[in-house]
Amino acid sequence: MPFVDLSHPLAHGQPAYPGDPELSVTEHSSIAATGCNVSRICIGSHQGTHLDAMHHIFSDGRTIDQMPLDWFYGPGRVLRLPRQAGGTIRFEDLSPFESELQPEAKIILATGWDKVHGQPGYFTRAPSLTLTACRYLVSRKIRLLGMDMPSPGTDWQAIHRIFLARDAETVLVEGLANLDLVPDEFTFIGFPLPFHGLDGSPIRAVAAF
Repeated sequence: MPFVDLSHPLAHGQPAYPGDPELSVTEHSSIAATGCNVSRICIGSHQGTHLDAMHHIFSDGRTIDQMPLDWFYGPGRVLRLPRQAGGTIRFEDLSPFESELQPEAKIILATGWDKVHGQPGYFTRAPSLTLTACRYLVSRKIRLLGMDMPSPGTDWQAIHRIFLARDAETVLVEGLANLDLVPDEFTFIGFPLPFHGLDGSPIRAVAAF
């Protein structure tokens, strides 16, 4: 079974979403000093390829450890919607895929924005879903929305409130990569670390087909 890594590499000092802590990886001990290598890692809960828990935006929302494991694994369907910097994804762009937008579906948006990763504007000029498009996806009761953008849209707080609300609880997977290397249908694998009480987690997202 082929596997494709859908995650961006993690490296010391790489940029984070504006306002989030940067990733720091430093040496704690070495083979020369103690007989083994151990690293100290300081990382934001939304660094790199990651997923959002409901607690990210709602104080009483589910935390990472309260989310069922089957939310992070299963058949995924890619919607290929190429966009340039500042591009918009509207209801009209999504409605032709209505037959794919079924309850509990894991939907992945491929805009090609992952190719801008590491360049100026990756965070600030990414394509964006409209609020109407977000409400439409929630109305279809999908379980997971993945994307190759670092965030679903510029109106980030309103958008997250739509997807992460108690009557929606749509898992948001942000910052995917390499979607051009996978078929339109594959098995999505993207488990978070089992942090207790946290709002999100970096993941190793993988496509299997």
